[in-house]
Amino acid sequence: MTMSTPRVAGLTVYPLKSAAGIAVEQMPLDDRGAVGDRRWLLVDGGGHAITARECHALLHITPRFATADRDGALLLDAPRHTTLTAPVPGADAMARPVFVWEDATLALDAGDDAADWCSDVIGRACRLVHLDDDASRPLKRKYAGPLPHEARRVAFTDGAPLLVLGLPSVDALNLRLLEAGASEPLDRRRFRANVWLSHLEPHEEDRWSRVTVGEVTLGVGSLCTRCVLTTVDPDSLAQGVEPLRSFANYRRTSEGVVFGVNATHAGPGSLAVGDAVTVLETR
Repeated sequence: MTMSTPRVAGLTVYPLKSAAGIAVEQMPLDDRGAVGDRRWLLVDGGGHAITARECHALLHITPRFATADRDGALLLDAPRHTTLTAPVPGADAMARPVFVWEDATLALDAGDDAADWCSDVIGRACRLVHLDDDASRPLKRKYAGPLPHEARRVAFTDGAPLLVLGLPSVDALNLRLLEAGASEPLDRRRFRANVWLSHLEPHEEDRWSRVTVGEVTLGVGSLCTRCVLTTVDPDSLAQGVEPLRSFANYRRTSEGVVFGVNATHAGPGSLAVGDAVTVLETR
């Protein structure tokens, strides 16, 4: 165990699931997770989530918040497209059942103009939807660690309110890749964490069960299983075999290859870059 104090090195919010993230200095947390995080989603005609796993062009959509509270309209930019302004759908918007993995929840349609813009960017028909304030997508026990999961809900994340990853874990991966002949390190954006940590040993976060980050308590749940999206370069959109090939050699579990940890906050609060992490319980 490192003798230094782990700290928050960066914070990232992803307003539109699978699109680019926004680096922030402060991360307010509401009951679902980071305010503004994964509250927007692209869906197909059946209401099923479209992600960058199968539609890499989503990574080239760059979101911006139109309001300081991160709870208003979303501005979307993409190469060779004018900016789309997507207001939060009103009460008269079409409500759609949508599906994220095995979970069904309710979302409000952002309208035809938004659908046309997004469809043109990603090259397939889709609808842009916003999470209904009253929608309830239950938090699963495995993401809460020792914290209660009952009566908790999440947004359009893969399942956990927050993804936490130590930058030394990324550095250790890149050292392996460079020693194996890679020409350049992998960009940390491939791993889509909300909370990036420094001043800890590689994969030290795997051993945590309950921590405080600043004044916020986090329950550290399951290790985060990794998918093909990590093999896609967020700039060129080219797909390779790394890091999954290397993960198979040193990060394999019965659940799949893992990198980073899923976490749940005990309640509303705020995280900030520079916050100290205090480990309360390990596993």
